[in-house]
Amino acid sequence: MVPEVTWKNETVCYNFPPLISVESFGDGFTLMEDVFSASLPLLNLQILLIYVISNSLNYILKRFSIPSFVSQSLTGVILGPTFLARTDFVRNTLFPEASHETLDVVGIWGYCTFTFLAAVKMDVAMVIRSGKKVMTMGVASMVIPLAVGLLFQRQQIARADSKLTVSSIVGITGIQSLTTFPVVAQLVHELKLTNSEIGRLALSSSLVSGLFGAVFNLVGMTLTMHLDAPGRLRNIFVALFSMAVAVLVFRPAMVRVVKRTPQGSRVKAAYVSLTLAVAVGYVVLFDGLMLAFSLGAFVFGLAIPAGPPFGSSLVETLETIPQAIFFPVFVATLAMKADLTTVFGAFENRGFFTALIYWSAIEKFVVCLLLALPWMPLVDSIVLSLILGSKGVVDASIHAYQMDNQLMGVQLYSLFMLSILVNATVIPVLVSILYEPSRRYAGYHSRNIFALRPVSELRILACIHKPHHVASAMKLLDTLCRAEESAVALYVIHLLEQVGHATPIFISHQKQRQSDGSEPSYSDDVVFAFEQYEWNNMGCTSAQIFTSISHAKFMQEDVFTLALDKLTSMILVPFHRKWGIDGRIESEDNVLRALNYRILETAPCSVGILYDRGGGGGDNDATASEPAPSRSICMIYLGGRDDREAISLAKRMANDPSVHLTILRLVSDEVAGSETVLDDVVLNGVLREMTHFLNVQCLERVVRDGTETASLISSVADQYDVFVVGRRWHVEVASPQTAGLSDWSEFPELGVIGDLLASKDVRTRGSVLVVQQQKQHKKKI
Repeated sequence: MVPEVTWKNETVCYNFPPLISVESFGDGFTLMEDVFSASLPLLNLQILLIYVISNSLNYILKRFSIPSFVSQSLTGVILGPTFLARTDFVRNTLFPEASHETLDVVGIWGYCTFTFLAAVKMDVAMVIRSGKKVMTMGVASMVIPLAVGLLFQRQQIARADSKLTVSSIVGITGIQSLTTFPVVAQLVHELKLTNSEIGRLALSSSLVSGLFGAVFNLVGMTLTMHLDAPGRLRNIFVALFSMAVAVLVFRPAMVRVVKRTPQGSRVKAAYVSLTLAVAVGYVVLFDGLMLAFSLGAFVFGLAIPAGPPFGSSLVETLETIPQAIFFPVFVATLAMKADLTTVFGAFENRGFFTALIYWSAIEKFVVCLLLALPWMPLVDSIVLSLILGSKGVVDASIHAYQMDNQLMGVQLYSLFMLSILVNATVIPVLVSILYEPSRRYAGYHSRNIFALRPVSELRILACIHKPHHVASAMKLLDTLCRAEESAVALYVIHLLEQVGHATPIFISHQKQRQSDGSEPSYSDDVVFAFEQYEWNNMGCTSAQIFTSISHAKFMQEDVFTLALDKLTSMILVPFHRKWGIDGRIESEDNVLRALNYRILETAPCSVGILYDRGGGGGDNDATASEPAPSRSICMIYLGGRDDREAISLAKRMANDPSVHLTILRLVSDEVAGSETVLDDVVLNGVLREMTHFLNVQCLERVVRDGTETASLISSVADQYDVFVVGRRWHVEVASPQTAGLSDWSEFPELGVIGDLLASKDVRTRGSVLVVQQQKQHKKKI
């Protein structure tokens, strides 16, 4: 039976009962006929086609800093009536009218997941903690453009499209003035600005504006969409009541679950499933109230405690298939509803709405720029204003909702879709051109140990990831923190991966101690350990502890910012491999290794990579702070910038009488060059300064090639507690002492000597510090 149904003024034929799938490809039917006649294979084909095209476009466009939303939208434009849907095959066979509803349902659930996760990642408490500047920026960036936009259209309302009421035009103006948090968060993440100062300001401001806009959206959409509908007030009260239930009933219940969950553990799967079921219930409820379906998911998501363990469990559960497959389907279907060719044709009030779009964008940019200029540089203010003016999927979905409710025609919707697409393409490109966070880390000033005066304070930033890193760092710091004449200012940053948060978190535990204690602490063990260390080394060591919770790809941003702010001379990072007490490899962390590479490449000061071959620094040693009675240190000196930095650090270690320093100089019998002469000058200067030191000796050994160097180091590897070596990046190739060793290097980030000491062929139980001197750049005029 094939009944006829009227669909958008067209007669559409449906198979009834509908054919879901096919059992086989026989009985005279070809493969293609079977696929296109059954709804499930056709849906799978449509999803696959959207996935392949959007990812292919994104692979090309992301090289130009164009976000994935544009690629997904262009997929819809290509498959929609603007291009391919003009052909009979695409319009009637590949994407027939009867299949649109099923594809829309898949996309809607993808969008509900997107808005739900965006709300879960939002920390509502950040709005309360936001400073006056952020609060003002967030509210004013919406209110002022809205007010100015209403004044602009005051004389134009009488000439508006006949399908639009006055309240609808007000709603459209409000949408143009919105700064939506999910859109800004996605843009900042794809531009890799999450941990930059600009990114943090944009996220905080959009969070304030987003919550303010959500209230406006709820009230505005209720008033504009159902002005004459019966039960309008009832719908408003039911929606407000459901919000109160989410905050007063469900949130306290979830907070109790968080308190009962052991630290570091996931929330039980039963609680996650129950939470998702309630979220679906909120979507159904708000859709039944004739409100935006996604608003229900957003409202309930705001009530969920952000971060681990509850928020992170939900994010890990939903962020894969729904976000990677279903969400692109939603964006593509939004674009497929638009026919961009109609934008260039004549339709009623096209000039008015075009002017409204451009005027709203310009006034929003100007308002944000004027608000930011008093406390930010011009370029940063421009970049922040551009980001806060960005448009994306939320704006497009609201316009689609208006069109589906017959509040605007296809031509007007296509105009808005085109403006969103242009906005989402131009703004990321401009931001990537104007703002590059790594530029501010360029080493135009000397921030290294070699440039320090002998008695000046040594400032070190120590990075901690795992519990065993605490004791390893303390063992090394014991060699530096025992002499009052060479005091150490220690800054410790505990780096945690961000899961379940959209905005990165940076905590100063000094400020936290001065507060009322209401702030959560993520690093109790680390804070306690280094506070004890500071107490045990009173007079020669001061310690400040910080916690950074951010995405692993952007952790270096907080490290660099703190290093610049505190004027540190060295960043101390742990090696990604951990050895056990018996010398066997226990674990490796490739995420940490990638982070170390990024730090070595762009750090604004010198860098030290620390590892312990003896397994010292186990989880139970986190509070160890008492030094060994004596410590033997070997500084292997071949020459080069990194070795000169390493010997400057070793010289400071020798200020402690309990430390016995051996400088092992490896020389070749080849003719010395200018670099070797400079190395001799530095070494002789260090030895002259330490002539009266009884705990320092210098040994010189002649080696002809890398094989002799490896043999010599292997013979002394078990004689010292700590080895200090230079990374000697880009030096080892021209050095006869290490010739051939780089061909067998396993860890280039350690240099050839550091890599040799990490080799399983070298038996040692000591700690190894690999030093890279700050990479300095010449200022461009």
